[in-house]
Amino acid sequence: MRKAGKVINIEKNKVYIITTNKEFVTVEKHAVEPTIGELYVGEEFQSIAVWKYLLVMACILLLVFSIRKLYLDNKYNFSVIVDMNCSIKMEVSGSNKIKKVEGISSGGYKISQLLDLKHTPLEIALNLILDESIKQGYLTKAHADDGFKISIFVSDSKNNTLIDLTEFEKYADIHNFRVLINNNGQTVIK
Repeated sequence: MRKAGKVINIEKNKVYIITTNKEFVTVEKHAVEPTIGELYVGEEFQSIAVWKYLLVMACILLLVFSIRKLYLDNKYNFSVIVDMNCSIKMEVSGSNKIKKVEGISSGGYKISQLLDLKHTPLEIALNLILDESIKQGYLTKAHADDGFKISIFVSDSKNNTLIDLTEFEKYADIHNFRVLINNNGQTVIK
């Protein structure tokens, strides 16, 4: 909105005027150089509100966190090989979700075809594989009674963090199976 009035102060790109209605207004400075005490006409100065800056910052932060999450979800972090009388290799992302499943043995191939494990958390995938191995007859009560150990090998972890599989160990214990975990070179038998 255009305003006209007497110039009372001048700053970089702002001119402070007082209108005929005794209203103090800030207008934008343009090509005509203002002089204090003279009449000046210009567009009213529109300052950007603080909430707009905060909104922009919130959007940028949301974008950064979204990109980071996408990066972690799609980044290949480590591989897990499971041997339950059938061998399966899984590639796991940084967010602990399965990215790729590959059957190493014929039984592992069959289970990888029966179960859709992509985007499933690692411990839930291990529980599903154990259930399916029992269902398909790869693991039996006789195996449990003979002390058969389910073997899990974790490798290729770039930052050598130990993978926590305690929930799966408890689940396997319910079925009377012991678990041997080689977690980036550190072997643990439960």
